[in-house]
Amino acid sequence: MMKFILFSAREDEKAAIASYQKNHPEIELDIYTDHITEETMPYIKKGYDGIIASQVPAIPEAAYHLMKEAGIKVFATRSAGFDMYNLKLLKELGIRFTRVPVYSPFAISEFAFTSAMYFSRDIDVIQKNNKVGDFLFTDDNTSTEIRHKTVGIIGTGHIGRQTAQLFKSTGAKVIGYDVYPCKEAEDILTYVSSIEELVEQSDVISLHAPATPEDYHLFDKKLFARAKNNLILVNTARGSLVDTEALLDALDNNQIRAAAVDTYEFEGPYVNRKVNLEDVTDKVFLRLLKHDRVLYSPHLAFHTHTALENLVHIALEGARRILQGEEVKEELKLD
Repeated sequence: MMKFILFSAREDEKAAIASYQKNHPEIELDIYTDHITEETMPYIKKGYDGIIASQVPAIPEAAYHLMKEAGIKVFATRSAGFDMYNLKLLKELGIRFTRVPVYSPFAISEFAFTSAMYFSRDIDVIQKNNKVGDFLFTDDNTSTEIRHKTVGIIGTGHIGRQTAQLFKSTGAKVIGYDVYPCKEAEDILTYVSSIEELVEQSDVISLHAPATPEDYHLFDKKLFARAKNNLILVNTARGSLVDTEALLDALDNNQIRAAAVDTYEFEGPYVNRKVNLEDVTDKVFLRLLKHDRVLYSPHLAFHTHTALENLVHIALEGARRILQGEEVKEELKLD
């Protein structure tokens, strides 16, 4: 019998958790809706074999040490990203780590494609005009078909390739950049030699790169200065890839056309919460929300029934199989 503690359980995950439990009666699962915080640390105690988590806010360092003291052997995150966890400390404590690198490339790629098309077909302009009774045919709402545009994909892993495929199916020219080019992508897109080259050529750019120290604020004032003034930027990857103030300035200065922002670098206090906007002190976030050429979504690009089931099931299954001594391809080797 294995015993896991699952933190940050959400209403939308209930069905996926229940279906896994039904198929694995040998696993005892204690479920909490709270994140791992100083207040919830007492939930971590002897008797548990693994922790299943999914949170953006940082976990207190003391909680990691408590996991070790309690005998926790594996930590599984219900996410592809892992920059929010202290992997160095997990390694020092001898706790193994697994994630869900592929849960549904289709979910995020569809969202990225839809967001780009929202601006490409000037739906933002049409809706703005509708609200004031302006139903005229004008230059402002005359679109260019996507097949006549160049789409740049930064990061050509599973999600990036699927997004490229969607754009290619329209007849658009698709180019890509990745530090580690993928042979599988070469039938879908043409690689360019630098991000600068991609930015200079693209009418639409979709970000699918991980958060790394090297890519922090990849899109900054200098890079926006290289962009076409009709550029549509879509970020369904990581908020830290984009300097949000530089993005907003580029929009205000008409250096770029629009932005779809699904990940904001300081989104922790807002994602999956109901917030009174009058209490929000983050002026950049408020500016982002109010901008009429920004389509903001609170980290929801992944949010489909298929993705939710895969995130829950693959995380739990990874933890179970690690404890059974099996090889798990989703495990991130920390040594």
